[in-house]
Amino acid sequence: MPICTRCGFRNVEGARFCGNCGVQVSAVVIPNPPVWTGTPPPPVFPKPPSSSQESRSETQLAPANWASSQPHLALLEKFLLAREVKDWFLELWAPAFGTNPQRVIDGLVADGALELAPTVADLKVMLSSRGLKGSGKKAELIQRLLEADPKGMEVRFAHRMILRCTPAASQVVGRWKAECAKAFEAAADNVIAALRNRHFKEAIRTADAYRKNKFTPPLPSGAAAMMITPAPRPIEERTKELATVFTMRPKILKELQPKQWEGLYLNYAVGELLGHPAPEKCIPGFIEEEETIRAKQKLRDNDDCEEPEECAPETLEIKTMDSMTATRMLGFYVKHQSDIARMRELGIKKATILGIGGCEACSALNNKTFFLDELPELPYEECTCDLGCRCMTRAVLPWTKE
Repeated sequence: MPICTRCGFRNVEGARFCGNCGVQVSAVVIPNPPVWTGTPPPPVFPKPPSSSQESRSETQLAPANWASSQPHLALLEKFLLAREVKDWFLELWAPAFGTNPQRVIDGLVADGALELAPTVADLKVMLSSRGLKGSGKKAELIQRLLEADPKGMEVRFAHRMILRCTPAASQVVGRWKAECAKAFEAAADNVIAALRNRHFKEAIRTADAYRKNKFTPPLPSGAAAMMITPAPRPIEERTKELATVFTMRPKILKELQPKQWEGLYLNYAVGELLGHPAPEKCIPGFIEEEETIRAKQKLRDNDDCEEPEECAPETLEIKTMDSMTATRMLGFYVKHQSDIARMRELGIKKATILGIGGCEACSALNNKTFFLDELPELPYEECTCDLGCRCMTRAVLPWTKE
């Protein structure tokens, strides 16, 4: 059971951040820890603790330093716009806090970071039932109800917590988001600099350090079930694979100009290492605006121009493929090569192509089986799908009847 080395709070197994103060916890095992098996208490609208409420259970309701805790700030970000607190939503955050997330919500309300945010329809019904005026802006409706019946507001929404960040908390979350963006910018710059010099191991270590310190909000259960977390691999193996990517030239990108390859490699690598590509840093101006492309095409078609290519300034487009599509095609190519290598290791001799996308070229390949040595390169270079080739391979197992 991890305990926080700062405040001593006992967190649930697997917690990365303290549910009380928000700092990263150390895995310290406590012999025979008590296990709480009760059901979570129903959500209530808490009141700020008085000076006499100094017991540990009460003081733990309010995070000690939510303004500097990434999990708390990430949770608050969900409430920049008013939303209803539901059990399914809270359950996702239990591992992040190491405690009942409802206690965290209660603490944020008590600490002035979250506030009630009923809908306009709710407010008008409540005003009408009290014989009060129901017109005006939402803030006016809330103020009118608070002045007329503050206790009724609290009771009315005890079972339905519609919350939003207070203005002060919104500013704190805004600054945190700006800091996160700045941290990504710095990490991307350092990773790109290392990659340009082909210092692949340095780029990987820089990215690993960034991702270790970055809090990732929990995913919905359905999305989380589809995510496969790869096992840690030696940095030498990862370095070799990344270096190989910088030598790959998929045929579907055969019209790529020489100076564009470097940017494409960088964009793909940044996306893989940091979890998000940075095309504005890696391949700015990769494809020109449609109007510019049409203007150049008009110049090329001009009969008065003897050298159409000289009439138009140098173009950077690959057909009509944008930077993200080109990056995705490189990623598909890398995966396809890895899949084929894995099939060979397992002794598989044949594979069937599953044509996805709908263009004539991909449809012609659909359900066709090839020996691995004769398998067409994927993504398929003749593909004309708007999103690029998405064809896949399926191994033909030795005992499978074709």
